[in-house]
Amino acid sequence: MTTLVVSPAALPGQHAGGADPTGFLWSDWSLEPTVVLGLFALLALYFWWTGPRNRSRPGHADRPVTTRQRIAILGAAATILVALGPPLDDWADHYLLTAHMVQHLLLTMLAAPLLLLGIPAWVGDPLIRRPWVNRIGYGLTRPIVAFLIANVVFVAWHLPILYEVALRSEPVHVLEHQLFLATAVLVWWPIVGPFPAWPRLSRPLQCLYYFAQTIPGGTIGAFIVFAQPGLYFPYDTVRRIFGIGLATDQELAGLIMWVGASTIYLILITIVFFRWAGHEEANARGAPPTRTQQPATRG
Repeated sequence: MTTLVVSPAALPGQHAGGADPTGFLWSDWSLEPTVVLGLFALLALYFWWTGPRNRSRPGHADRPVTTRQRIAILGAAATILVALGPPLDDWADHYLLTAHMVQHLLLTMLAAPLLLLGIPAWVGDPLIRRPWVNRIGYGLTRPIVAFLIANVVFVAWHLPILYEVALRSEPVHVLEHQLFLATAVLVWWPIVGPFPAWPRLSRPLQCLYYFAQTIPGGTIGAFIVFAQPGLYFPYDTVRRIFGIGLATDQELAGLIMWVGASTIYLILITIVFFRWAGHEEANARGAPPTRTQQPATRG
């Protein structure tokens, strides 16, 4: 992704299968070692690269790291820990399709943008100086390419055949969540990407981009809502917890993806639109834009 070398293989994984947890709140409250080690490695690398490693090189004053960026990277790590840790991970693996959908939304709609917001722009300088890396990175972070790659991956993993394989195989399940996170970083790049050489969309185009994002997830979510109960076979015979039946669980899961995610995107559209309108009004009056209003760039 950047000089931090956060490749899909290095991202935290998660467990699948095994005996159903029966502890408090139907969880065994045991953290998966790969999740903990993966997050520790990610944070250690980040704070070393932006701290001692950065200060040991000449001109470090020109390579600042803000408190907001540090908070963002810690927030991303906390989100991943919640998504792939107990009790949510136990519910998702063993009992509730709804919990599995919440996991996916946490990884793709919160952890991924926070990861990007935590990366200083100067981290990409060594990458951009390599022409072939720069060309590949620029191409992959263009809106249409990023949108297609991320949503093909997202839709494919929600097909019943792949979904069921992921639930029954630990390595496949790890791969699924790593791909979700990696491609979500890609799809968020046109909005919050940190490298000026791989620019963001202008604010009006961000609104269109957000709207386009509602279509794949909304379609899959609607399909899940209106499908016959038992769309994902592994959940057909599991113990029902919290009084949530099979049909209700499937409907809630579909609504989270359909209505929940779409609502978040529509809120983001509203925020971006009003910021853009305020920026245009300030320009029309000859007033300088506020600190939160950045000049529009087009990808």
